[in-house]
Amino acid sequence: MKNQKGVTLMILVVTIITMGLIAGTISYNSVSTYRLNAYHMMCSDIELLDEKIALYYLEHKALPIIQNDSIRINNLITDYNSENVNFNPNNSGNLYKIDLTKLDNLSLQKLDYYIDEQSHTIYSGNGKKIEDQEYYTVPTKYELIETSQYQ
Repeated sequence: MKNQKGVTLMILVVTIITMGLIAGTISYNSVSTYRLNAYHMMCSDIELLDEKIALYYLEHKALPIIQNDSIRINNLITDYNSENVNFNPNNSGNLYKIDLTKLDNLSLQKLDYYIDEQSHTIYSGNGKKIEDQEYYTVPTKYELIETSQYQ
């Protein structure tokens, strides 16, 4: 009898440890999936806004922004530099909040988006963290454009 109780207790301990490992793995993967989904929704919003703003700019020759609601890019992205995934060398550094009421047919996940006045790069007011990187915009390989080329 004693031998059977010892084996049963050992099996119970192994089962509890195994269940804990499985639950931990599922929790970790769920959090990663949630963060990745939030990142993809942000990218989707930015791509939609980029298209709508380009059309608005062609028609009105102005950006759909709230004039008195501007921030410096360093206030939004504290580690903004050339190694950062959000870095666009064509940015002026002045970001304006996008006036979404001027754009038609939008269904966005978040409502706080900013645009650089010079490069027209769109940034989310809340970054999304994937692994060790914080994303505020869709990462693109930006090239510096000399303004003298177009004057």
